[in-house]
Amino acid sequence: MTIARPRLRAPTREGWLLVLAALGVFLAADDQTSVVAILPSMIESIGLTQDRFHEAAWIVNGYILGYVVAMPLMGRLADSLGHGRVFAAALGLFLAGSAWVALSNGLTMLVIARAVQAIGGGAVVPVAMAIVLSSAAPSRRALGLGAMAAASEAGALVGPLWGGGIAELLGWRAVFWINIPLCLPIAVAIWRLASQRPAGDLRGVDFLGVALLGLSLVCLTVALTDDPIAPRAAGVTAGLFVAAALLFVAFVLRQARAPEPVVDLSAFRRLPVSAGFLTNALSGGTLIVAMVGVPLFTNVILEDSALAGGLNLMRLSVALATAAFIGGWLAGRIGFSATTALGMLLAGIGFIGMSAWDADPGFVAFTLPLLIAGFGFGMIIAPVNAAVLNEAGESHRATTASLLTVVRLVGALVGVALLTTRGLGGFYAQAGLIPLDDPRFVDLVRDVQVDTFHETFRATAYVCFATIIPALLLQPPFWRRSTRDRDAAV
Repeated sequence: MTIARPRLRAPTREGWLLVLAALGVFLAADDQTSVVAILPSMIESIGLTQDRFHEAAWIVNGYILGYVVAMPLMGRLADSLGHGRVFAAALGLFLAGSAWVALSNGLTMLVIARAVQAIGGGAVVPVAMAIVLSSAAPSRRALGLGAMAAASEAGALVGPLWGGGIAELLGWRAVFWINIPLCLPIAVAIWRLASQRPAGDLRGVDFLGVALLGLSLVCLTVALTDDPIAPRAAGVTAGLFVAAALLFVAFVLRQARAPEPVVDLSAFRRLPVSAGFLTNALSGGTLIVAMVGVPLFTNVILEDSALAGGLNLMRLSVALATAAFIGGWLAGRIGFSATTALGMLLAGIGFIGMSAWDADPGFVAFTLPLLIAGFGFGMIIAPVNAAVLNEAGESHRATTASLLTVVRLVGALVGVALLTTRGLGGFYAQAGLIPLDDPRFVDLVRDVQVDTFHETFRATAYVCFATIIPALLLQPPFWRRSTRDRDAAV
C-alpha cells in the first residue's frame, strides 16, 4: 500500500511568501536610515575635506535618485516577469550595491554604489505590496498591506541605532557587509517559492516611458535639493524645473500612445486613484517636515545632541510603525476614507501641538504631539494603498504601488524644499533685522528661531487638515457603494 506524501498547501506557501517579503522590506528600510548614523564616519573614511562637506549630501541624494528612478521600472518588470522573481532579483541587486558601498574609497564611487543599491531597494516595497494583493485573500489584503507598511516603518525606526551600533563595534563598512548574510537566504527562499509561476517576457515593458519619467524626476529632485547656503544661479534652477515639466509632458504623451504603458492613464479617471495619489503626495510632504523639524528643533532650540534628536524622533516613529498595522485593521472596519481622514486629522492635531513648543517644553508637552502625529501618519498607509491598488488591474499592481511610493517621495522632496526656502529664508530675514550690538541679541535670535518653528508646524497642520478632502474621496459614500466596494474594504 502506497502512502501518499503530504503536499504543501497553497495557503502555507503563500503565508511564508508574505513573511519573507516583510523581512525583506524590513531590512531594505533599515538600510535607508542606518546611513544617517554612520555618515560622519563615511565622510572621514573617504577623505572628504572640510571645504567639500556639502558634497556629502550626495551620499544620501544618490540613494534617493536611484530609489525614485528604479521604482517605476522595477514595478513594471515585476508585473511582466512575476512579483516573487523580481523581488528576489531586487534583493540580489541590493546586496551587490551593499558590497560595492563597503568597498568604495572615494566619493564618486560611493555615490554610484549607493544608487545601485537603491535600484534594488526601490523595488522592494512596491513589489511586496503587489505580492500581498496577489497572494492574500480579499478580506485580508488591507491587513497584509498594513503589515508590510509596519515592517517598512519598523526597519526605518531601528536603522540609526542598528547602523550606529555596528559601526561602533566593527566600523561603518560592516553595516553594508552584514546585509549579505541577512538578505541572501530571503532572496533564495522567495525565488524558490515563486518558481512555480511561468515567467513572462520584457516585450511589453515601455523602457522609453520609464526613461522619460526617470529623467523628469531626476531634474525635479536636483532642482529641489539646492544648497540653501550657496544656491546655484536662479536661471539654472528654473531651467531644471522647465526640463522636468517638459520631460513629464513627453512621458504623458508617450503613455497615451504606448501599447503597454508604464502608467495606465485611464486609471486616473477613477476618483479613488486620483484621490489616493494626491493624498499620498500631501502626506509625504507633511511627514517630512516632522522628520526634519523634530531633530532640528532638538539641536537648535533645545541645544541637545544629534543622537538626542534621533531619539526624540523615535517617539513619532514608534507610533507610526504601530499605527501602520492598526490602520490596516481599522480600514477593514470603517472603510478607507474614514480611516485616512481620521489619520490626517490626528496628524494635524499633532502639528498644532508641536507649534506650541517653547524653548523648554516639558516631557508630556513634547511627547504627546509626536505620538498623536505619528499615529495619524501610520493609520493612512494601508487604506490609501489598498484604495488605489484595488482599482488597479492584476497586471499593473506592482507598477501602481511603485508610483504611489514615488509620489510620496516627490511630496517629501517638495516639503523639504519649502522647509528650507520658506522656513530658513524667513528666519534669516527676521534675524537680519536685529542689531548686532543689541545686548539681548542671543535671546532675540532664539525667539526668532522658536517663532520660525511655530509658523512651520502650524502651516503644516493646515496642509494636514486640507488633505482630509481628498481622503474622503477614496471611496464613495457608504450608501452609494456597490457590493464590490464593500467587500474590498473588509
